[in-house]
Amino acid sequence: MKAEGLDPSADTRLSYSSANLLRNCQKKYEFYKVKKIEKDDSANVDNSHFNLGTAFHYILETTMHKKPEKIGAMLEYCVQEIGLKEDDVGLVHAMILQYLRLREKGNFRAIGCEFKIDGDTTLGYVDLIEAIDLGQENIFDMEWTISDLKTAATFYQSKIPELSKDRQLNLYGSYYKEIAEAYGLDPDKFLGCRYLVTTKSKAKQQPKESYNQYVMRLVEKKSVKSFAIFIPKELMDYKGARKEHEDLYKLSMKMRSGKLKASRNFTYCQAYFRPCDYFSQCHGKTYSEFLEDNQIVVDAIQ
Repeated sequence: MKAEGLDPSADTRLSYSSANLLRNCQKKYEFYKVKKIEKDDSANVDNSHFNLGTAFHYILETTMHKKPEKIGAMLEYCVQEIGLKEDDVGLVHAMILQYLRLREKGNFRAIGCEFKIDGDTTLGYVDLIEAIDLGQENIFDMEWTISDLKTAATFYQSKIPELSKDRQLNLYGSYYKEIAEAYGLDPDKFLGCRYLVTTKSKAKQQPKESYNQYVMRLVEKKSVKSFAIFIPKELMDYKGARKEHEDLYKLSMKMRSGKLKASRNFTYCQAYFRPCDYFSQCHGKTYSEFLEDNQIVVDAIQ
């Protein structure tokens, strides 16, 4: 789909994260994705904590969700190439071990990782395609799922009922026929989605504790936990998620062509516990300038 005034070489398809951004604040989407406006200076914050999740995903993707033969070398690669903090190496090690312990309890077998959704309106990557391996010779005979891999500070059981409405799971699930064709799976044996989440921990290595003792303490005392939640396809709304995504795509194209003026959503000025990267674009000054100019004082005991 092309629109007047657009760069014909630009990929205007929406990822899940871009669609979510557009849904929450059209103006921020415009600044970031359309006009590509420079972020506020105050937005240059340390985002290295995201590297922990990236390292976790990288190791499991590389090993097809099996026990790594040389996890030490893989963790070192994550430090050197991904930017994993040295202080987080033991934590990621423990998270991998706990996650693999959970997998050992089931019959799920990884069929593929990072499947690329390459649709007309959608661009995305599915973390994991897995099948229930009961000794069948052909994977076409296996029941299978689309699975999303997450890391989180904590996991609350109250989130479980929400998962059948999760936009990302439903959007990815709507591509089950394309995934089945890509991996030689039977689309009629698609069961639904799995939400695989492993928690982090703030526990630190003690002075007299060896690295291995620290890792195993996190695992054995369940300072890190892993959960696998299965959501049957009957509970989900794949068609609704696909339609909503396509509607957002059409909205984005109207914005890109100038046929629709992006609206501001001031409730999104704070996201992920920090000011919006484009705070000054909507408020006329950066977040720190806003506090200073309006004589807003923040007192706190550190």
